[in-house]
Amino acid sequence: MLKHLIIFTLLFTNTIFANDKALKRISMESEARVALIIGNNDYDSSTLTKLHNPINDARAIRKILSQRNFEVIYIEDASRRIMNKKLKLFYKKIRNGAVGFFYFSGHGLEIDGENYLIPVDAKIEEKDDVDTDSISVDSILKKMQKAGNRLNIAVLDACRNDPFSRGSGGGLAKVEPEGIFVAYATSAGKVASDGRQGTNGLFTKHLIKYMKQDGLGLYDVFKKTRADVYMDSGKKQRPAIYDQVIGEEFFFTLPKDEHINKVVSLKNSTYFSLNINITPRDAQVFITNIKQKYYKGIKLQNGNYNIQVKRDGYLTKEGTITLRGITNIDIVLEKDEVIYSDKLHYSNQKFGKIWQDNDTGLIWQVNIDKKKYIWSMAKEYCENLIIDEKNNWRLPNRKELKTILTNKSYKNAKSLNGKTYIKNSLLKSMNMPWQYFWSETEYKDDFSWYVRFNYGSDNYNGKSSKYYVRCVVDKLR
Repeated sequence: MLKHLIIFTLLFTNTIFANDKALKRISMESEARVALIIGNNDYDSSTLTKLHNPINDARAIRKILSQRNFEVIYIEDASRRIMNKKLKLFYKKIRNGAVGFFYFSGHGLEIDGENYLIPVDAKIEEKDDVDTDSISVDSILKKMQKAGNRLNIAVLDACRNDPFSRGSGGGLAKVEPEGIFVAYATSAGKVASDGRQGTNGLFTKHLIKYMKQDGLGLYDVFKKTRADVYMDSGKKQRPAIYDQVIGEEFFFTLPKDEHINKVVSLKNSTYFSLNINITPRDAQVFITNIKQKYYKGIKLQNGNYNIQVKRDGYLTKEGTITLRGITNIDIVLEKDEVIYSDKLHYSNQKFGKIWQDNDTGLIWQVNIDKKKYIWSMAKEYCENLIIDEKNNWRLPNRKELKTILTNKSYKNAKSLNGKTYIKNSLLKSMNMPWQYFWSETEYKDDFSWYVRFNYGSDNYNGKSSKYYVRCVVDKLR
């Protein structure tokens, strides 16, 4: 059974704080964080040059945020449609209360005082094209503000150039949104360096350095980044910071303090009540590190308690709280969409929509699109796929795709030639196995590998060829 850590909402009344820093750290470690990261290099426009390093920068930001408990939504060389789709998903997630972090690296334009981020498929020949082919920064920031979460951060490494500028300016305009932290790679109206090919841009290089520093607050991270970029650019590039945030400090990397994580015992023997409000109501609550059974309003001494909440058909949640006063916790269990059998994991809908291979742990799309795609469209199809609210699908590589092959031919399979080579547990849950499937692995030039499930082998062909698609995810979310 999958287990999720509980995010606790604590309401304290007449609380005795033995160690306020410890409580704040627990809160920061457990609060949800969601990031949307976009890197666009490959622009297809006569007015917008291809860029060297936005994808390098985006991948570097993805890595550091993933290591710091962010749920990352990530896209490269994104079209306008895909950018809008991922933005909608991002807005939905931060409305649940998560700290939001939006990062864009690529072309950005300022037209008549309004800022725009440019997708790679934008056809911008004149100023009037910008409004229809790009995405307004103001609209993104306003929707982030409306989420009602504790904190939103927007980082725009998008001040590359302005093909319509007739002066010495270019870049993006100044913006000061209320209640949100916004950082630009350079100041208003200026242009940021794209850097040397194969490296990180100047701004992102220094930003990552300070995001890794222990105990450096949000503003200080960007303040130090600004100073380094300014000096390294020969005082030509000065990042802009617009801090309109009011509230508790935010750390990418929490401060190191040997005393912060210690549980402090109070000398008195005060008892506090613990109330756990659960959904669904018939779920069971256990306190696993004491013998006493849980009941609503149970009286406990201050200290650490391991909580576990279970119900059949739902994902188990567990975590630790530090009881310092009268405490109320709301816990909502999520439905377990996966049914477990000996070797087959698939969803509880007819034939299932997803299948988990116990040999590899990979999760596979079961009911495929009966349409064939060229290689580039196959990748896009997987990136846009959503099954049971899971959106991190991708085109499998050649090695991964071959893991669902079998040495045995199933002659009664409903494939076009009367047989197929595919693991029987997956075969039983499918509506139709079909034959040739694209892999993500490129061969050379305009060729890529595909796998032939009616022969149990693989081969390569031109990317303009059309084959079927079966998408994969690394794990359930």
